[in-house]
Amino acid sequence: MPDPVMLLSAGYETLVAQVLTVIIAFSAVAYILYYFAWGPVIRMLDERREIITREFDTIEQKQAMLESQIKDYEERLRHIDAEARERTNKAIEEGRKAASGLLDEARAQAEQIRGKARADIQLEIEKARAILREDMVNMTLSATERLLREKLDSEQHRRLIEAYLSELEQRQAS
Repeated sequence: MPDPVMLLSAGYETLVAQVLTVIIAFSAVAYILYYFAWGPVIRMLDERREIITREFDTIEQKQAMLESQIKDYEERLRHIDAEARERTNKAIEEGRKAASGLLDEARAQAEQIRGKARADIQLEIEKARAILREDMVNMTLSATERLLREKLDSEQHRRLIEAYLSELEQRQAS
């Protein structure tokens, strides 16, 4: 049987050789990866980080511009609202002035119409009085003629005057 120590020492040397081979191979692979793969990967990651940073900066700038534009639009809207209110108030005031002017003009025209109507009424009253006077004169003349034609006693005289008065009242009523 072989000696266990020897077997162990022969396996130990092989094991150490294998471990050294693996360490050397790993170092070589790591060195190759570092120069050929790690460097480009790190550069690519750095470039990607810079692109992302620039995009975030661009987004922040655009967001700031948008906020500025929103503020400008809100200010314009407030200005437009104020201007619209001002124009509405001005139009209302002009409407009130126009309505007041129309009312004054209508009142003046109404007063002119009333004055003309009063004058027409006064003229008609004067005409009616003149006609009434003429009718009274005619009736008095007619009553006098009747009295002269007839010899009247006091009873006939009274009936004649009553008839005259009733005729006068009828003419005044119409």
